[in-house]
Amino acid sequence: MAAVIAAVALATAGLVSGGPLTASASLEPPTPRFGDRIVATATVAVADDADPGSLRAVGGFGPLEIVSGPAAERRDRGGETRVTFRWVLVCLSEDCVPGSAPRRIALPPLRVTGERRDGGPLRAVVRWPKLELVGRVTTAEAGAASPPLRRETTLPPATYRVAPGKAALALDALAAGLLAAATVLGLRGLVRRRRRRAEQRLAQLDPLERAVLYARESERRGPADRRRALGLLGRVLGGSGSTLGEPASRLAWSPPEPSVAEVEAVVDDLERGTAS
Repeated sequence: MAAVIAAVALATAGLVSGGPLTASASLEPPTPRFGDRIVATATVAVADDADPGSLRAVGGFGPLEIVSGPAAERRDRGGETRVTFRWVLVCLSEDCVPGSAPRRIALPPLRVTGERRDGGPLRAVVRWPKLELVGRVTTAEAGAASPPLRRETTLPPATYRVAPGKAALALDALAAGLLAAATVLGLRGLVRRRRRRAEQRLAQLDPLERAVLYARESERRGPADRRRALGLLGRVLGGSGSTLGEPASRLAWSPPEPSVAEVEAVVDDLERGTAS
């Protein structure tokens, strides 16, 4: 048996006159089908010598299971106080399976207890109406060659948390962002690879070959780079004892800025002299 204890803490207000506790009960629907939810409601009218905040409902519902509750509600109206206890029940056990006739179920009584304002006890017994459970399918329906099943032939309209158009735009923007990021990363990787290859090629050159390469590359840059390249070339040639380093050094530090043609002429003379 599913036991139920409901404690209600309620402030005092207008009370009804008469007996200390007067209770009534209802089951809705009174004739449910097997598996339906049943709302059990017990309403207690409180007399003026009773404390509404002390009321407790104690009892059980036999084979029925409690889905929710107890929910307690107090209502004061026209000098009267009523406290309502409400449960939602369901019965899915074999004890509730109806046969050819409805299954009658007598629920145990509900006991309501409380205290008088002077501390004395209060008790009331709430008796539930008889409950009749009927089957969801009649005997004729169960024995039919084609059971009269209800089918949903119309699909409900689709609902979306995000509209498809907005989601598509967001995904397109995300894809474009990822593509741009991949392109940037690819270009960076390509630049790094080219830089490593250039560094490896430079590492394989001797000092004179590197100086000549820098001088050739300085022809595409400004005068300051041409001066530095010619100065390096002059130092390398002078360190090796070659007389070809003097023209390069003189041109590197001459007052007129070295022109592209002058750098090219020095490098050509050096290459021809080296080749001969």
